[in-house]
Amino acid sequence: MSEIYTKNLSFAYDTEKIIDNVDLKVDDGQVLVILGPNGIGKSTLLACLSGLHDDYSGQIKLEDQELKQIPNRELSHRLALVSQGVNVKSGLNLYDYLLLGRSAFHSIFSQPDERDRQQVEHVLSQIGLAEYRDVSLQDMSGGQRQLAQIGRALVQEPKLLIMDEPTSALDYKNQILVLKLIKALSVIDISIIISTHDPNQAMMIGDSVGLLVDNQTYIQGKTEEILTEKYLTELYKTPIVSTFNEELDRNIFGTRMD
Repeated sequence: MSEIYTKNLSFAYDTEKIIDNVDLKVDDGQVLVILGPNGIGKSTLLACLSGLHDDYSGQIKLEDQELKQIPNRELSHRLALVSQGVNVKSGLNLYDYLLLGRSAFHSIFSQPDERDRQQVEHVLSQIGLAEYRDVSLQDMSGGQRQLAQIGRALVQEPKLLIMDEPTSALDYKNQILVLKLIKALSVIDISIIISTHDPNQAMMIGDSVGLLVDNQTYIQGKTEEILTEKYLTELYKTPIVSTFNEELDRNIFGTRMD
């Protein structure tokens, strides 16, 4: 079953069309990686898919239910968004920060219960930060804060996780930590949509890849079918070379410097 799909999805700011007739699909437990240059509309597309923009045209179906017809409280139980960059500035410790993510399961005056605390403990283990439970977010590294943001989304127990360039502000070590977590989440049937600039990341984690190109065309297919020199050269307007690496057992992408 498809976790989410769109048909003829379009969105415009005033009269400026940003995305046009996007047909997208993500099945249960699959990772879709969306590639595109800066300013092409990746963040706008993800905002539509996560319910932040409801004045789109076309259809967005979450488990066959039109997205804009799902109440916000119910939607927060079914999907979660990790916004771009490491923007966590809270003075809370990690445990309390994650516990606040359970607020969607309670009325405004209710208190966290044992189920909430169990879920926070589970997520601390998932993101590999259990030993930092009492550490203030302000004292954490950028990579740890990014993992905390992902953890905040995971405590909502979503079936669909949408991530807007989650590795853009991270060093290489922390990029790999996030990518490994994404793969682990897909194994337990969480569907994931992630945007990135890096085709190498898409090759590492993607079951399918979508390209947003400059004429507002959207192309989606299996990773090995979409990540070709032809498509990527057209996408980034620079010659892209693909080479198979036997040790990594995958293609890697780069540009000649001569």
